[in-house]
Amino acid sequence: MTGKALKAPNTIGVTVKGTPDKGQNVRVKAEDTVHKVFGTKHPETADGLLRHCLKALGVAETSDDLPANDERTFMVAAVAEVDPHDGVESMLAVQMAATHVAMMRSGRWLAGADTIEQVKAHYSGFTKLTRAYTAQMEALRKHRNGGNQTVTVQHVNVEGGGQAIVGNVQTGEGCT
Repeated sequence: MTGKALKAPNTIGVTVKGTPDKGQNVRVKAEDTVHKVFGTKHPETADGLLRHCLKALGVAETSDDLPANDERTFMVAAVAEVDPHDGVESMLAVQMAATHVAMMRSGRWLAGADTIEQVKAHYSGFTKLTRAYTAQMEALRKHRNGGNQTVTVQHVNVEGGGQAIVGNVQTGEGCT
């Protein structure tokens, strides 16, 4: 990368400009854009979550002066990709976006480690972040399907003399 950020059309309708010293300027396509991106009932919640997205980033990741490091639009777009449907999903989506950015930052530090101690420290942090991200994805899945886990069997082979049962099978007390 040459130091210039790749320019792509902004389809989420949120643009953030500024620097940590001078402040951030958030521009939205429509009044309810942030509310729609975060999928919340209340615009105040969406505004707070947008601020959380920016607070989770380092100084170099929130500045027009360093466009190749700018993660502000990514954070908002990552939340939009999760497509949150309620406040819990919105907060989890922000956590997931922040964890992902931290994981990539940790991976960069790991790649640049010069000593065994640095490698161990950055590897440990990277591993913890990847586990946290996986746990967040699982929490989102459980929240979305009410905690139910579905198993689909694609292929069943019944040998001669065997019997296959199709349907719900219950065991335990009260079953015969």
